[in-house]
Amino acid sequence: MTWNQDRHGLMLTTAFVVLWAAEEALTGLLMARYGLDQIVWMRFVWHIVLLYVLFGRREPSLLWRTRRPLFQLARAAMMVGMPACWVMGVHRGLSPATLMSVFWLSPLMILALARLFLGERASLQVWLAALVACGGVFALTGPHSVPRPLLLVFPLGMALCFSAYVVMTRSLRRERTRTNLFYTGLGVCLLLAPMVPSGWVTPTPLDLGILAAVALLGLGGLFALERLTAAAPVSRTAPLVYLQIPFALGFAWSLEQHDPSLRTLAGVLVTVAVVLYVWTRLRPFRRDPSALATDTGFGGL
Repeated sequence: MTWNQDRHGLMLTTAFVVLWAAEEALTGLLMARYGLDQIVWMRFVWHIVLLYVLFGRREPSLLWRTRRPLFQLARAAMMVGMPACWVMGVHRGLSPATLMSVFWLSPLMILALARLFLGERASLQVWLAALVACGGVFALTGPHSVPRPLLLVFPLGMALCFSAYVVMTRSLRRERTRTNLFYTGLGVCLLLAPMVPSGWVTPTPLDLGILAAVALLGLGGLFALERLTAAAPVSRTAPLVYLQIPFALGFAWSLEQHDPSLRTLAGVLVTVAVVLYVWTRLRPFRRDPSALATDTGFGGL
């Protein structure tokens, strides 16, 4: 692997996790005033507007011209499934810490789904790295009261939706990035449109600006994810997703949404150590044709 490949992968990974963490931190500022369905819907309305301004004015048909429209919309549904599972879990008494600790099983699910649907085979070292990082996350977010087993369907649903979105993004790597991003926004807006009017709260000008910033950060993060999944098999890069956690905590501390503790710092150190191990020892962005995805499961939907 050349230095340029390594640097490119580092830039994409960092951009994805930092923008994702910043977007979540800004979204947290709006949660007390608006329902999550309205926030997500308005964010993706802005998402489509930004896409048109950035990429669609000259040749707008390139935004929606795709060979796999149903698959594109199915992937967008995963972006709705994540907040839906969060809301249902919270309404049934699950704490945010419990939801997030179970959600971070998602890198392990990415490895499993990539094997099942893309034919990518993760090495034992990658599986072990993801398991260790998952333990670090549990230490970071705990202690937890044990919920009723049936309630775990909600955080597991969040994790499954995120994992499926990542794997499906890898499957769409030969489509135009702008098209993939357009269908993500379109699908979310269409699916949430029937639900938004019932709890609609007219946003203030300041909150509209915050929502525009959330959309810009989210669009940048999803763009980085598109390029990241195209640059290397997700069976090698999945543990790098854990790098989002230190940045998310850093933003939460700066906005006084979370208080640091020794347990938190220990969990952060474990996750950072895992990411550094994967990066320096497993070299996830090296060229390895035998590890490339074969897209054996999704077909041409």
